[in-house]
Amino acid sequence: MSGDTAGHRGPVRWTAPVLVNRALGLPALAPLGCAWWLVSEWLPMDCHSTEEAASPGFAGDCDYTTLDHGPAMLWLTAVSALFVLVLVVLANRGFARKADIGRSVWTRAVPFVLLPFAVLWTLM
Repeated sequence: MSGDTAGHRGPVRWTAPVLVNRALGLPALAPLGCAWWLVSEWLPMDCHSTEEAASPGFAGDCDYTTLDHGPAMLWLTAVSALFVLVLVVLANRGFARKADIGRSVWTRAVPFVLLPFAVLWTLM
């Protein structure tokens, strides 16, 4: 079998883009996990500062540990998401230029980045 994949259709043509994007899904677990924590733990809280939680008329639910970790998790989500986004763009643009597979196949394989997170989420 030759290294030229331009004439191939089907699984051979999709193998490299899918494998690369699935591999990029492993570092993508960090920003997706952080975003999941922010949406499920930090946003539903009734308080958004320690002063608000200490006010005399406050009767809501406030977890001080979650309140304390919120800004750090927000920063970690932004930085790690930017890092993964740069990796995805560099890998998909760079490999698409070098390989004879074509940019459209690489672009259509980008959703496979989410596959490790989807598998992990279904196992929880």
